[in-house]
Amino acid sequence: MKTIFWMALEIAWSDGSMSKKGALIIEKLHDKMGLDISLREEIEERFAKEILEERTERGEGTGDFELESWANTIIENLNSNQLENQIISLSKKAVIQGLSKEKWLLGMDFTREFNQSNTFAEGVWMENNTEEEYDNYLSILEPLVNELTTRN
Repeated sequence: MKTIFWMALEIAWSDGSMSKKGALIIEKLHDKMGLDISLREEIEERFAKEILEERTERGEGTGDFELESWANTIIENLNSNQLENQIISLSKKAVIQGLSKEKWLLGMDFTREFNQSNTFAEGVWMENNTEEEYDNYLSILEPLVNELTTRN
């Protein structure tokens, strides 16, 4: 599953290059997420090996416009007062549907990037409960929603 920071890198490098503006947006997103530097380095190294090493084309860094729009949405989501309740609701829903160890780990890894893994765990263990249920989740959670609510 692609995580938030991975998706940001994909958008920033979408044409084979990252612009200076794209790099600044990546930095801003990193700061707003509170992403641990060692985790960031791990993600960037894996991205470079899996994606960038295979690329032969080089663009002009035109992904920065899309990146800026996408990153602004993610930052709004990070500031939303609904984020924690939605994570708790989603993790509770996943348990009810039969949360596997693999999906538990996916949820923990995904939410760790933006310092919400404890919230995810609290929802799974129903230590911090919410009665709210959501039909639509914040866009930052959509990849996780798709992973946790599909049956495998």
